Amino acid sequence: MLAKSLDVVGSEFRVGYRMQKSWGMSMATAFFFGEAGAGLYFVSQFYDLAAGMLLGLLMVIFGKGGGHLLHLGKPSRGWRAFTRVGSSWISRGLWAITLFAAFGALHLLDLQTGLLPRPLSALAAGVAVAGCLVIMVYQGFAMSHSSSITLWSSGLMPLASLTYALLNGVMLTLVIGHDALATSHPEALPMLRMAAVGLVLYGFVMVLSLVHSAKYGSGGGRKSVELLLRGAFSGYFLPVVLVLGFVVSGTMLAFAAKDLATMILVAGCELTGYYAFRVLMFKAGTYDPVLSFAPKFKP
Repeated sequence: MLAKSLDVVGSEFRVGYRMQKSWGMSMATAFFFGEAGAGLYFVSQFYDLAAGMLLGLLMVIFGKGGGHLLHLGKPSRGWRAFTRVGSSWISRGLWAITLFAAFGALHLLDLQTGLLPRPLSALAAGVAVAGCLVIMVYQGFAMSHSSSITLWSSGLMPLASLTYALLNGVMLTLVIGHDALATSHPEALPMLRMAAVGLVLYGFVMVLSLVHSAKYGSGGGRKSVELLLRGAFSGYFLPVVLVLGFVVSGTMLAFAAKDLATMILVAGCELTGYYAFRVLMFKAGTYDPVLSFAPKFKP
């Protein structure tokens, strides 16, 4: 009961909750571009949609890579992050980004020029997709390993990453490939729209489940949920993440016109909600108090 009454105390020397400060906007931006770009490449490669694959690749290389570079305090020591593959999801993710960048670019070059013999072409495409899949989930695994932050420490976090990555990929493919797919794969557009509606519903339940598990976890988890639903971040979490990102985009997908302008608007709503989700997961991450009173002294 006492934990509920404690405040966020920042760096003050008193009992209370402290917010995590290690990951901020630059990391949220890197996560955003990583999952959206990998998802776009993953969906586009099913239709050999070169424009989607190229944009997805560039989003991962420059958007995600740039975000990580901004986060590095001492870039000259960044290579050390590659050396802990056996124990760190960050290290595994960096290797996945490197392999995806190299083999994704090679696969795209091969699609345009027919450079590689068939076995090597299949190998390049397979390694690129494998790297892409790791990028889609490793960020969630890295966050779920943070046992001191209840909001993050959930087995649902990797599933949320995968769900958002697939949803972003489908949405962006519907926009970028709207005209090309209507000609080359006319059956793909209604199928992708149906997949997007399903992923919107699944993602909505996934985010609510994350909040639910944090609320019934430790005091730090309850404080995070309080900040998201009734506190400093409620003005963004409820209207942007839930309403704009899921309710508005899902409703428009199901009932609005299916033209390109509508798809751009729908994708804009969904991606705005997703970016807000990434930022708020970092801003609302709360540590439990280091000190607490013995149970017999609690009111």
